[in-house]
Amino acid sequence: MQASTSALGSLCGEAQALRVRLVQIEADQQRCQAPALIKRLRRESEQLIVRLAELGRIAHWLQSAPVAVDRLSLALFRELCGRPLLCR
Repeated sequence: MQASTSALGSLCGEAQALRVRLVQIEADQQRCQAPALIKRLRRESEQLIVRLAELGRIAHWLQSAPVAVDRLSLALFRELCGRPLLCR
């Protein structure tokens, strides 16, 4: 396995984990009654959205970077970063 494939696989996994956590946070906010917890969940959600945007910028850079990357893995990574979020 090439290093670029392994790195892209890790980035894909991170992007998917961020998306799953964002959905979970949204569900938790719907059920939550404590204002302090709601605030913490909102803050965490905002941080995860920022990280997902960073991953999107990395995906965009890799698209035109002068490095050898697996195009199928890159396409999956771009898809995971670019899908609209279901929450909010």
